[in-house]
Amino acid sequence: MDETYFDEGPAGNFETATLEITKDLDGNEFSNSTSASTGIDVEKRNRENEGNISNQVPTSKDVSTIPFKHLDIHSFFTDRNEVVARAIKDCQDSLINEEEKDIAGSWLLTEISLWDIEKERLVVLTKKAIYSIKYDFISLKVLEYNRIPLSQLDTLVSGELVYPSSSLAPRLNGLAEGVSSIVNCAVRQEWSSVASCTGLAQFEPRKRNMAGVRLMWNKGNPLPLIKKWNPFAKDIPWLTYTSHPLFWYKGSEEEKLKFDVEGLRSTIKDLLPSECNIRSGLIIIENYIGVGALVHNRNALGFFKIRGKVSF
Repeated sequence: MDETYFDEGPAGNFETATLEITKDLDGNEFSNSTSASTGIDVEKRNRENEGNISNQVPTSKDVSTIPFKHLDIHSFFTDRNEVVARAIKDCQDSLINEEEKDIAGSWLLTEISLWDIEKERLVVLTKKAIYSIKYDFISLKVLEYNRIPLSQLDTLVSGELVYPSSSLAPRLNGLAEGVSSIVNCAVRQEWSSVASCTGLAQFEPRKRNMAGVRLMWNKGNPLPLIKKWNPFAKDIPWLTYTSHPLFWYKGSEEEKLKFDVEGLRSTIKDLLPSECNIRSGLIIIENYIGVGALVHNRNALGFFKIRGKVSF
């Protein structure tokens, strides 16, 4: 019997060939024939498949720079549907006169006091004035408000909120965050993963990682010492705002708008007097010790929340 040769190339050795049934990424079975002599490696194909699968899995969201991680956002009364919209309408109807009914914008923001105390405030902007309103979201009524004519403003600063270099506030915030992580691990995981929560990184100084807006009408003059060191002083010639905690946890961009301080910045800058100084830069929160502010802010005492059997 004559030998037959193929023109396409030398005959291969199929003595070590194997047949493997596997599944592709869609779950469909297919056969995979491999041969030692041809160099096709099953493990190589498997590694490629694993790589494809890992590429399809979305990476976890980096929450290290998200403020208010320790808060239960759903305990805020303002997280309920239509509550903020109803409150804004109530404020517009009861506080704003007919001459200012042309509303430029309204938001629910966080106001930061001279002493670094965070407070929940409704902000209503007209073409003549800005209203900062303390609203009771439990009994649904206005508690107090501050009206600042836009013609009185002389400076607008927008930028990152920072502490002075000598402030202990970032270190205290890091210490509080580290202790909180240990407690959460102990409670939720029943001491099984406490060791993983005790790393030094948990106790590193914490910056605010937030942008803000400061509106000033002090004409560049420094604050008198009698006001600067008086925690009860109220007639401070500036307002400092940042986004409300709900801004970082709402899903859609439309939902976030009414909690975003950027909306206030972009709207008010077009309404300010031409001589007003509008600039970007760091907004310094002069909190040096920060123990009182730390306790107040970490427990969100300036916000209306459900707090067990008591709500305030």
